[in-house]
Amino acid sequence: MSGGLYRKAARLTGVESSPTLRLNALAQEMIRQGKDVMNLTAGETDFETPAAVCDAAVEALRKGKTRYTNPHGTPELRSAVAGWFLREFGLRYEREQVTVTCGVKQGLFHLLLATVGPGDEVIVPAPYWVSYPEMVRLAAGVPVIVPPAEDFSLDVDAVLAAVGPRTRMVILNSPSNPTGAVVPEKELERLARGLEGSDVLVASDEIYNYLVYDGASARPFAAVSPDAAARTVTFNGLSKSHAMTGWRVGFAAGPRAVIDAMGILQAQSATNITTFVQDAAVEALRQTRADFEPRRQDLEERRNFCLGLFAAEPRIRMVRPAGAFYLFPDVSQFFGARVGGSEAMAEFLLERAGVAVVPGKPFGEDRCIRLSFSKDKSTLEKGILRLIAAMKTL
Repeated sequence: MSGGLYRKAARLTGVESSPTLRLNALAQEMIRQGKDVMNLTAGETDFETPAAVCDAAVEALRKGKTRYTNPHGTPELRSAVAGWFLREFGLRYEREQVTVTCGVKQGLFHLLLATVGPGDEVIVPAPYWVSYPEMVRLAAGVPVIVPPAEDFSLDVDAVLAAVGPRTRMVILNSPSNPTGAVVPEKELERLARGLEGSDVLVASDEIYNYLVYDGASARPFAAVSPDAAARTVTFNGLSKSHAMTGWRVGFAAGPRAVIDAMGILQAQSATNITTFVQDAAVEALRQTRADFEPRRQDLEERRNFCLGLFAAEPRIRMVRPAGAFYLFPDVSQFFGARVGGSEAMAEFLLERAGVAVVPGKPFGEDRCIRLSFSKDKSTLEKGILRLIAAMKTL
């Protein structure tokens, strides 16, 4: 038997597994082994899925809703998503302009596979969610990384300057993972004007849209202008807002031709998202932003608590996140002979302090580390104080 039996396909060359999921799994395994680890890696909250949503799933099971559905989702769910976009953001979509996927990740991957050809360029502003460049590569595209402004905000001029004859798409993420940055409305308008007349699509990942602080507002890119709406596929879902990461419910809305193409990929891959979960998703979409407000306030309080702890060490530089539930501190002042970058820093903190964080390098920024503040205050306090104490020994 030759060694070629287990060879990987060429499309996986240079593509890495998700570091956030890998490090979270490592931290959880260490905890299971009885080790004292503060796990600040996970991209999910510690809230429970709303009881009414769980009840809807159980009721759907009792009614025998365990068969296949339309690849795009049930008519009831697609209508509920369209109604939710209109109610929450003023975005008007017909049911046929909506598709439901196994999380935003699958939806974005389907969009790339449906629209990006070999050698097509996809502009990815940094810092970025770790999966964006890898998914572009898997779709045979070329990720074009655009540096941010000094405060990690979107540099619209740099994005527009990167548009060329092979540009197929721009990926937006506001609020941002990992920085929590929210793109101001005027900057969205500048980007929309700059793209007018082009054939560039926009994939707008707005999964953290409910999670904004200090009175910030994360306006959908598709709401900026009719031209923006015509070129944008808007992604959202229930994972972050409704504490439903494991349910795998994401949705996309946009031009009918693109949504139809994404549906072909769903039909030939997963077929549909779990059927009884679709009834639960309809129930979740009945909840309003006001229903979620206590959780948002709780997360804002935790963010402020963490910022206060970090303020005690001026060598750790921090941009105040306006959304999501991550901190992305610049720890490069502690780099040296023992720790030379974010990956080495993450290893050092796990081994020396028992604190699991995610290095910034996979997000496109090696000066930083990412940690989640969606943990209880006791865990956050222990983790951050240990982190600071360990870095002071460098």
